[in-house]
Amino acid sequence: MEAALVDIIGGIMCTDTRRIHECTTALGQAFRNPQTLTGLCQILVSPREAPVRQLAVLLMNKRLQKLHHWQMAAPEQQEEIKSCMLQALIGEEQKGVRNAIGKLIGTLVRHEADKEDSWLADLLAISFRFCNMPDRKKSELGASIFCTLAEAAPDHFLSRMPAAFELFSCVLVAAQAKGDMATTTVANMMMGMCFLVPLVDSHTEETLENTVPLMLFALQAFAQKGVVSEFSTGFDMLDSMVENTPKLLNKNIQNVVQFCLEILRNKQFYAPIRIEVVDFVGRVVSVKKRTIVKQKLLGPILVAIFEMICSVFDSDEEEDDYFTGTFNSPGSAATQALDNMAFDLSSEKLLRALLPIIEPSLQSPDPLRRRGAFMCIAVISEGCSEYIKRNNLEILLSLIIQRGVIDPDPRVHNVAFFALGQFTEHMQPEISTFAPQIMPVVLDFIHQVVVEAKMTHSVEPNKLNRIFNALEDLCDHLEDEILPHLPVVMECLFECMDQENHVHIRKLALISISTVASVSKTNFSRYLNPIVHILSHYLVYECSAPLNELRIVAIDTLASIASSVGKENFTHLTDCTLQFSLTMLDQGPDDPDLRRAIYSLLSGLSFILTDNMDTAFPRFVARMLQSVASTECDNESNNHDVGDGSDDLQVENDFVLEKEEATLALRDFAVNSSKSFTPYLTKAFEVVHKNIDHNQEVIRKASIDALYAFVIALGYTADIDGVKLACTILVPHFTHLIKKDEEPDIVCTILENLGALFKAVKKAALPLAQLAEAVVEGITDVLLSKTACQYSEHVDDGEGDTDTEESEDDEMVIESAANLVVTISYALDPETYSMYFGRLYKLLLTQLEKAKKNDDLNQRTLVYRVLSECIRPLGIRVVTYFDDLLPVFLEGSTDCQPKARHCCFFGLGELVYNAEEHSFGSFSVILQALSDAIARETDAFAVDNICGALARLIITNCNIMPLGFVLPVFMHNLPLRQDPEDYDIVLMAFRVLYMNARPSVVDYIGQMVAVTLNALVNGKLSDSESTASAVSFVKELKDDYPHHFNNVASTCNSAEAFEIVQNLLN
Repeated sequence: MEAALVDIIGGIMCTDTRRIHECTTALGQAFRNPQTLTGLCQILVSPREAPVRQLAVLLMNKRLQKLHHWQMAAPEQQEEIKSCMLQALIGEEQKGVRNAIGKLIGTLVRHEADKEDSWLADLLAISFRFCNMPDRKKSELGASIFCTLAEAAPDHFLSRMPAAFELFSCVLVAAQAKGDMATTTVANMMMGMCFLVPLVDSHTEETLENTVPLMLFALQAFAQKGVVSEFSTGFDMLDSMVENTPKLLNKNIQNVVQFCLEILRNKQFYAPIRIEVVDFVGRVVSVKKRTIVKQKLLGPILVAIFEMICSVFDSDEEEDDYFTGTFNSPGSAATQALDNMAFDLSSEKLLRALLPIIEPSLQSPDPLRRRGAFMCIAVISEGCSEYIKRNNLEILLSLIIQRGVIDPDPRVHNVAFFALGQFTEHMQPEISTFAPQIMPVVLDFIHQVVVEAKMTHSVEPNKLNRIFNALEDLCDHLEDEILPHLPVVMECLFECMDQENHVHIRKLALISISTVASVSKTNFSRYLNPIVHILSHYLVYECSAPLNELRIVAIDTLASIASSVGKENFTHLTDCTLQFSLTMLDQGPDDPDLRRAIYSLLSGLSFILTDNMDTAFPRFVARMLQSVASTECDNESNNHDVGDGSDDLQVENDFVLEKEEATLALRDFAVNSSKSFTPYLTKAFEVVHKNIDHNQEVIRKASIDALYAFVIALGYTADIDGVKLACTILVPHFTHLIKKDEEPDIVCTILENLGALFKAVKKAALPLAQLAEAVVEGITDVLLSKTACQYSEHVDDGEGDTDTEESEDDEMVIESAANLVVTISYALDPETYSMYFGRLYKLLLTQLEKAKKNDDLNQRTLVYRVLSECIRPLGIRVVTYFDDLLPVFLEGSTDCQPKARHCCFFGLGELVYNAEEHSFGSFSVILQALSDAIARETDAFAVDNICGALARLIITNCNIMPLGFVLPVFMHNLPLRQDPEDYDIVLMAFRVLYMNARPSVVDYIGQMVAVTLNALVNGKLSDSESTASAVSFVKELKDDYPHHFNNVASTCNSAEAFEIVQNLLN
């Protein structure tokens, strides 16, 4: 047996392909004999040459990696193999053979980990004994065994954890004493400890904590020696501590950060080491943000990161590394770390520390420092968008436009344009007010690029992408404000569509035309004919491969136009467009991107044809459902080899986008063609529902949106039982995702769709009590920051306090959940809603206290708004919470944030109005608060809300109000200036005063007429009933006080006012 196996091994090791194949086949036959494993063990312990023995072990390992092959061996043979490996490991001198044995032992440990086995105990004992030996080979062997055991069977260390950590400490101390900590033994010990850190308990915490300085010395040694793999191996232990036991870093946080800063500042260290460290720093800041800020470490960290961002380029396109999500250099890795910090840290704290660092560099003579400053502005724009919009938008934007984009150095102005693009994307809608300053800069740059491309016959795709993205984002949020810019924008885009221009320029111009059409809607009709003429060059059944990309983008452009330009403008194109779509779907190439575009075009046609899509649906809905159900995009990207599979990844991405667009198209059919799409609703619901847990975020989001639309469409058909059944399926799934999905955007989408669902179908959305309970539990989990997408918010920093600061993503999720506290009322009877409100309002008050502690204006406003909006659905049941809510609104009425005060004034009025007689005892304190507020209030919206609150008090009980003091103030601040929604309640107060306290209002009759006419003329009343009541009231005033009425009527100047007055007179 042994001789035959040696012959097979020799054949496998030879260079003769035929013999290798023969011996490989012979080996497969040999493994059918159980004694083959024993034979290979004998070869291992024989005096044969090392390569033969090493291959014998490798072949055993390959065979035994499959658990069932190990289980097929008899128990006696298993013990024999384990014993052989243990003895061979101890006695083996050859490093290659020893490493192969170690890998096989790792395999056996994984198979035997669940057994109470003396072999594992012996292995562990050998590891402990060898690790501390002065002999380098022995210590390396012990550390290798230690690492293998820790990875494969960490539970076997539980009873020996103190000894394991003590051993680790001793190894580090011994290495330091020898003057060389960059050893294989240390690296393997640190790797092994990574797997034990999650098991740390109170008995081992102190030992681990005390080893951190020694670990830093070892890592410093690895970095200085330039051994990247060993550094990375050891550094994983710090990573493991951050992830599993962050509080153990508190004592050493200064040392850890200083160590990282030394690595980051020293350009002599290898780039992979600096990249790994700067990535680690970003994670430390995320987990230990309170400690980092408290110990004044944020500033030095930001300085080091900024210096890395300002470093010399590895290539002229390094800024694209950030933009495309690749981080192959220290500078681009630093931008990613800063980007992550912008999401994880309080925006206020980050900007207060960062802006003084980058400000001097904006005026530096060194272009790399100017470039670095604008790069920082760009990368924080998304994570800090809300704070920047409130505090820094105008000044940062002026720096970008007035300095960055006109900088003579191309490296600087390229990054400045990148920053401008980021701002136009993430600072909406506020940045749209600066369109007159931004638009000329963007259009001029596009013109320059087009001219330059014609001269050089080449383009820089990433540079073009950024500037066209900036144009699209700017146009996308202008809405009606785009009209003044429309002629110059279209002139620029028509120039780009010249047939002589590079294909990439024309492609981006078409995408921008799509955006402009979507925003300008019917105003785009003047450009429809020339655009259709341009598109006709690309909307062909057959084209060359280079032009196929333009054909797909042209289809997308036509889809956007169809969905936006209006039925009356596009109807004449529907027949040919529909025929083109169906033909391409039936006979066009098998291309997922092309199908995606066709689905988008069919979706756009539904806006025009509405229920006339009924004849077309049978020809393509089944194919669309097939795309939604397809599993071609369901493999995770990590199944592909990086570097070899880029084409595969692109195809996979195309299938993802096809699935997404098909799902969104089905959603649009349910909305636009609900009657004719009804026969397909059930099947569409079933197919789309299966994707709600898809691994791709865009698919989950599209599925959630589509499922909501399907339920609404069922409601249109009056199929209440169908709505209830669908909600019984959907609501539990939605609430599960609220708790478990890790993407904040998905959780927000669910919360917002639930709110819209409750408003649309009302009680049919929650037909079972357990569904309402599940939704309330989901809201509760968000408000307590217990959901998966808020993971960092319940990390204890080890100093007795949990970090209460929230990133903007967390704020977004909390806002969506808080809004649901109001909208769930549509789906519940008042009694049930009151019960749930009793649980939720206390959590809102906790959020309010947190917002006060953090001086968070937005979160305070959110809580005040939500509490005030909950009062109306509570109705008279608000009396249960009156004594808790009144002090909240009274205190909030003095908030420094005008929006917060608006909400509190509204809340006070609603509280009185709905609590009725229960509020009478509090009239005096409320009136005093409103009186004090109106005397100092400068915000027009807030003044309107005070008037609304006074109106509600008057309606509730004008008899206990000091009208002599209230009415002059009330009438002086009318008509309403900013908040017309309260006109209904103001006119109702007029009616109450007129009926119950007429002597008090005689002097104000003329003003009452004027205010009521103002509301009627300007269409400020909410519905026809309110309008009819207002007209009736004015007629009554005209009849009772004709002189007052005529005085007001004679001053009416507008045609609308004159017409209303004439109607009243007649």
